[in-house]
Amino acid sequence: MTNQTKDNILLIDIGNSSLKWAEYSVHGLSGMSSQRYPENITSAFFKECWKELDKPDEVVASCVANESVWQALAEACDELWSLKVQKVGSLKQGFGLDNAYDNASALGSDRWCAMIGAFQIVDSAFLVISAGSALTFDMVDESGKHMGGYIVPGIGMMRESLGYQTALVKTKSTENIPSLSLANSTEQCVEAGIYLSAVKLIEAVYERESKQVKQLKCFLTGGDAPIIEGLLSFKCVIMPELVLRGLAVIATNN
Repeated sequence: MTNQTKDNILLIDIGNSSLKWAEYSVHGLSGMSSQRYPENITSAFFKECWKELDKPDEVVASCVANESVWQALAEACDELWSLKVQKVGSLKQGFGLDNAYDNASALGSDRWCAMIGAFQIVDSAFLVISAGSALTFDMVDESGKHMGGYIVPGIGMMRESLGYQTALVKTKSTENIPSLSLANSTEQCVEAGIYLSAVKLIEAVYERESKQVKQLKCFLTGGDAPIIEGLLSFKCVIMPELVLRGLAVIATNN
C-alpha cells in the first residue's frame, strides 16, 4: 500500500454483530458511523450504507466476522467502486508493538488495531478493553510490549445464554445504566448480575495490572462501553473509534 499519496481512504471495522466505518484524508479521521448488520448479509447491505459516499482511493478493513460477511463486503466495494478491499491482519511486530501471541495472526485484527490506535495516543502503559460481543482485554507496557489479555462473553452473549439455556429466565436488554444492587425481579436480577460480573472483572484486571506499572491508562471501546463506564470505580477513556484509529495508522504507514 502506498497510502501517503491517497486523498481519501475508507476504513472499515467489522465485528461479530456490527459495522463501523470512517474516512481518512489529509484532514484526519472523519466522524465514525456504525450499523448493526443482518444475519443473512449480502452486498446490498454495504451498498445501502455507502451509497452517498464519494469513491475512496482505497478501502482498508479489519474483519473478525465469518467469511460470508467478508465476501459481501468485497462484492459491495467491487460493485460500488471497482475497488479491492485490503484486509488487515495481526503481525508479530509492527507499529511499535510486540504481539504476545506465539501465533501472531491468531490475535483478532480488531484487537491489534485497537492497540495500535491507543499506542499513538499515550506514552505510558495501557489497557484496552472492548465491550462488544465478547469482552476482551489487552495489556501493553510503556515500551509497546503486548503482555497478553483475556476474553470472556460480552454482556449480550451472557444475556442470550441465560435466556436460551434457562426456560423460565426472561431477559431484556437496557439502554439505561442498570443498578448493581440486589434485584427483586428476574429481568433485573439478570441485568444486575451480568453487569456486576463484567464490571468487577474489569476492576480486578485494572487493579492487578496497575500494580505492575507506574502509570496505567485504560481505553474502553465497543457497543456496551458507555453503560459499563458509568458503573466503574475508576476513570477510563471511552473511544468508540479506536480500531479505526489503528487502521488509519496501518493504512498510512505500510
